[in-house]
Amino acid sequence: MPIVNIKLAKPALDKEQKAQLMADITELLSTKYNKSKERVVVMIEDIENYDIGFGGQSVEAIKAKANNE
Repeated sequence: MPIVNIKLAKPALDKEQKAQLMADITELLSTKYNKSKERVVVMIEDIENYDIGFGGQSVEAIKAKANNE
């Protein structure tokens, strides 16, 4: 049973976009890798900008700095 965990930085996709993403990933695994669609699990997590960091700084801080320049 394939389990796919997708983490997206906010701003997140809307409900319809997430549903389409789940359908697309399921179709890919089914078609390309011969996995049963009924057995494919797709989970989507929305991650806050302050929970993601690059070079020791949160994305929130990086965006704030860019907006002040």
